[in-house]
Amino acid sequence: MLTYSVQKVGYAFEQLDPQGATDYASFMQAFDAFPWAAQHAEWDDTQDGPLPALVLQHADDRRELWVTALSDAHADGFQLNAVSMRMKKGLFGIGKGKLEQHVDTIDVRKRTDVDTLCRLFCDRQYDELDRAVAQHVERNRFEDGSDD
Repeated sequence: MLTYSVQKVGYAFEQLDPQGATDYASFMQAFDAFPWAAQHAEWDDTQDGPLPALVLQHADDRRELWVTALSDAHADGFQLNAVSMRMKKGLFGIGKGKLEQHVDTIDVRKRTDVDTLCRLFCDRQYDELDRAVAQHVERNRFEDGSDD
């Protein structure tokens, strides 16, 4: 089941307020209504803890998509964390691998890209989502001029 949670300024990094079941349209409505400017003003005062985020969750699939508007819901500038489980190979590729949490953090300029990523997540189109996230990771790396 698709659900979402809210993380506000002042919360511990793992603290979330569950909001219950959702769908794409309802989540985007909540995203638009969230008090991004007020939350960022509060964070600017404290500069401690996590930035505010809305978190899409598919618990059965062990997937999450954390979405933060860096100013407001309609301005350019967003940060997303795509959380998935991936198999990590054993030492030297020998032995049984183990499932570990993997997080890709991406900066996204345009709201339309955020809408697309959220739609892919809500529709469980994970292969396409992972490809889109990987493209953003590469774009961010190129724009930052880093090779890591």
